[in-house]
Amino acid sequence: MTDRWLLAGWLGMVVAATFVHDPLLLAALVVVVLAAQGRAAGSIVLRALVAVAFVNLAVSLGWIVSSMLQDRPWLELVLRLNLRVLLISCLTFSMIRRVDLVRALDFSPSLRFVVVLALGQLRVLERLLEDYRTAYTSRSPTSPRLRLRFAASGRQAAALFEKAELRSQELNQGMRARGFFDDRG
Repeated sequence: MTDRWLLAGWLGMVVAATFVHDPLLLAALVVVVLAAQGRAAGSIVLRALVAVAFVNLAVSLGWIVSSMLQDRPWLELVLRLNLRVLLISCLTFSMIRRVDLVRALDFSPSLRFVVVLALGQLRVLERLLEDYRTAYTSRSPTSPRLRLRFAASGRQAAALFEKAELRSQELNQGMRARGFFDDRG
C-alpha cells in the first residue's frame, strides 16, 4: 500500500510542477527535492542530467535561435523549461529508488502486466548491452581511443534498434494473424 501512495504522491508532484512558472521557485523546488534525497542526491541529479541533457540542449538551442530571429526574450523560458524538466526528472529518479512499480500497481492486473512486460524487456536489453560491452572489451587488447568507443557505441545502439524493430514486426504479425487488428475497409 505504501508503494501505491508514493506513486500517487509522485504523480501529484509531477502535475503540480507543471503549474509552477517562476524559475526561482522551480530552482528552490529542485534544491528541496535533492535535499530530501540525502546522500543519494548527487547520483540522482547526475542521472537526471544525463537522461535529459541532449534533448534539453536541442530544444533550448532551437528556442533560443527562434526567439533571437523574432527579437523576443528567451532566457526566462529556457530557464523555466530546463528547471522544470530537471525537477520532474529528479522526482522520477527518486520515485524509482523508493517504489516497487509491480506492487504499486497490484490493484490492476492489466497495468501490472504492462509493467512486468516492460521490466522484462529492459532486462533483456541490459543483458544484451552488457554482452556487447564484454565482447568489445575482450576483443580490444588495449584501451581504445574515445573515437573508437563512440563508433562502437553507435554500432551497438543501431543493433539494439534493429533488434527492437524486428521484434515489434514479429509481434505485429502475430497479433494481425490472430485478428487483433481490423484492417477491413
